[in-house]
Amino acid sequence: MTKPMLEQDVIRQCLSHSSLFKGIDERALQPILDSARHLAIDQGRYVFRQGENAEGFYMVIGGEAELTVDLENGEPLIVGRIGTGGHFGETSLLTHSRHHSVNARALTDLSLAYFDKEVFHSLFLTNTAIGQQLCGSLAHRLRLSFRDHAGLAVSLRKSPMGFGHNLDPTFFAPSPSEPDGRKGTVNEHRLRLPESTLSRQIVNAVRRFGDNLEPVLLTGETGTGRRMIAHEIHRASACKAGPYIEMDIRDIDPMKLEGELYGYEHDSPAFTQIAQLGIFERLQGGTVVIYNAENLEPDFQRQLAATLRKKTFTRIGGEALMALRSRIILICTDAHRRQEGSNRLLPGLFTLVAKQHFQAAPLRMHRRDIPRLVHYYLKRYNRQYGRHITQVDDRTLGMFMNYDWPGNLTEMSSVIQRAVILDRNNEPLTDRMLLGVPRSEGKWEFNLLRLLHIRRFITSRYFPALPRAIVGIFFLVVLMTLFFGPESGEKNIGLTLSWVVGWPLLIFGFFFFARTWCSACGLSFPGWLAQHVLKPQRPTPQLIKYASGWIMTILCILLFWIEIAWDAYQSPRLTAGIIFVITLGALCCSMLYKRRVWCRYLCPLGAINALFSMPSILELRSNTHVCMNRCTDHLCYTGGDDNAGCPMFRHPFLVDNNRDCILCGQCIKNCRLDSIHLNLRLAPQELWNQQSPRLEDSVLVVSLAAIFFPFTIHHNSPDAITGWLALPDSPALAATIFFFACILIYLGGYAFLSRIMAHVTANTTKTTASILGYGMIPLVLGAFMAAHLEIFVAGLGLLAENGRYLMGMSGTYHHARIISHDATTILQLITISGGLLASLYATKRIIMRLQGTQEYSRQTFWLPGLLLCLSAVAYLYFC
Repeated sequence: MTKPMLEQDVIRQCLSHSSLFKGIDERALQPILDSARHLAIDQGRYVFRQGENAEGFYMVIGGEAELTVDLENGEPLIVGRIGTGGHFGETSLLTHSRHHSVNARALTDLSLAYFDKEVFHSLFLTNTAIGQQLCGSLAHRLRLSFRDHAGLAVSLRKSPMGFGHNLDPTFFAPSPSEPDGRKGTVNEHRLRLPESTLSRQIVNAVRRFGDNLEPVLLTGETGTGRRMIAHEIHRASACKAGPYIEMDIRDIDPMKLEGELYGYEHDSPAFTQIAQLGIFERLQGGTVVIYNAENLEPDFQRQLAATLRKKTFTRIGGEALMALRSRIILICTDAHRRQEGSNRLLPGLFTLVAKQHFQAAPLRMHRRDIPRLVHYYLKRYNRQYGRHITQVDDRTLGMFMNYDWPGNLTEMSSVIQRAVILDRNNEPLTDRMLLGVPRSEGKWEFNLLRLLHIRRFITSRYFPALPRAIVGIFFLVVLMTLFFGPESGEKNIGLTLSWVVGWPLLIFGFFFFARTWCSACGLSFPGWLAQHVLKPQRPTPQLIKYASGWIMTILCILLFWIEIAWDAYQSPRLTAGIIFVITLGALCCSMLYKRRVWCRYLCPLGAINALFSMPSILELRSNTHVCMNRCTDHLCYTGGDDNAGCPMFRHPFLVDNNRDCILCGQCIKNCRLDSIHLNLRLAPQELWNQQSPRLEDSVLVVSLAAIFFPFTIHHNSPDAITGWLALPDSPALAATIFFFACILIYLGGYAFLSRIMAHVTANTTKTTASILGYGMIPLVLGAFMAAHLEIFVAGLGLLAENGRYLMGMSGTYHHARIISHDATTILQLITISGGLLASLYATKRIIMRLQGTQEYSRQTFWLPGLLLCLSAVAYLYFC
């Protein structure tokens, strides 16, 4: 550190510029020059540190020194800047302090004249002129210090409060399950916590940027921990011993920003007021974080880019080049779900930080951290507000994990802070206390299981056993009536209950209750009893699984064909035979295979249920984030000792539509994490968001759209088909020809439409045909609901006549309407129009999905939209 003595004339020339020796003659100055010792300090090195022994007095011959004080948190605070002609170290000597109260560091290569304390006392203080100059100099420095202190107090009052959502080292400490409880740095703890995505995110950023001092760009949404990342980068870098400052661009007047960063040229080179120094000067060897950097003015972005590129700057009003020795970290804010923070910087500035760019992941991308964050914030705010909330119920935690948290950590900390403040009895945290969390984003839904009486009923042992037993007994009575009652259709109450009451209510139930009917189906009641006795364990044959869709489609079409061609609506025995065959099929499958193979893979009624329940206002879905990150036993699917698993072989985690869920409530009973939701919904997104659309589903939908016409024509006038085809001797043959002709025409038209849309959207015909049919489901369901509405309101009066017949009374057996024909027509118009609008929207979304990255065009939609409108008009006409 010590270098050879300079020539005395050089020292004399340098010291003569100091105000301390003005007016001192050569004879008085010579002893001082003789006692001077030259010191050369390299840039960044310390002349002395706070607490070291005070041994001498220093005068600056060349360069610049900085005086700092170490705060309690270890960060240095600048208290002075000494230039050529200035001096320092005299305070400890004058106060007879044995130790230095500040640090002295070389901002540049520093040249000093050093005088030991004996020389200072014997030569400096005994000289009256030098003593007066020293007192004046100290007074000047004290005045500058007062101004700096006042400026600092004002800036602290104006500065924003700290961000309460930031995490302290206790969040990253080893979990109680870890065997080691070693203490260490935050970074060390994080490296031992691979299960925390937030920890890994910070560690990755530190590893990327900690080893260099190049500028860094951090982007991300509000509250994603960017400030924590910036601070950890500083702590891991070579400038970790230097100062650290964060400045929010929104809190600084754009007209004053340049002065804040670059500072102002000052008159006195010896002693500088800290307020005149820019942040880049004050934080040499430290880190400057510019928060909300996307709000920088374009001109200032260009100036900052030039500074970062040249690594030099000039003060305002000055010409001397100053070296930039501060680490710059820019933080930009991205909009929710739009990562565009980097695009808000000018290309010239972004290019300089592009290779040092880090995107902070939003909380919804690392939901597994949510339980840990919740308990961390609970502990923090319990300590702050004197509460003792230690638990969070599973339903609330599931809601936390299902919520997207657009405000990220900021929003979560605010929600939990508010809940802790409102608590008075230290009860577990429940959703009733969380006033700030809205519903899950992107879906209009309400979880019915929040209603206590509904949850109690579904989770009780009476559901679905009790409804299933009641419906089973009802069907047994109906079946006996159909077999052994009167052969006249109008007199047989079983026929009325089957086609006039039961089937229309089933069609209406598709929209309101999805596949709930299947969970209480009376036709599966004998099979349900058989399984409880036999407990079969055979798995479902692979052939049935593979061909299930086509088997159900064919059986469903055959079922309608038998009903229409042989007029099952007027034949009690045929109706009884249909019910008996379906019941027998369910019984045989239940005796051979475990769970409900018939309902899932074979039942023709199940096929209709599966399709028409997809536009339903009711759905059962799981909280996928809870299933992925917290569930370990999967009892909802596998079952336990007390409850069986899903009877439809479908894990709730994989359920994305109503097709395969019968709402039996088994998964709700088994789930210990309250992950299952029974939602009322407005938009059936599954129609266009199918993960695995099936061609057989679309074929069945189109076939049902065609079957509507022979069904309604037959009901309106059973002899109409025979008359049209001039086959009076074979009504069944005429009905069969018309039935299959309608199906072939519709399927042919659908195939032609699929080819056109496949060409337009650049997809294969099979892919297009597999998904396009789902858009027709709301319209077809609406048409069947409208047709069965007429059957229901026109034929419900038959129940009274059938009752009279059972009691031996005569009856007229006419169809007494319960509402007028005009009112029925209006309801039919509303039903079909609602189905049309839903189908148009669903079809539009399906086409947008097929187009992928292509820009959506209305011309792509006009052909399927026109065909849907024409079908709706035809349905209204034939109703």
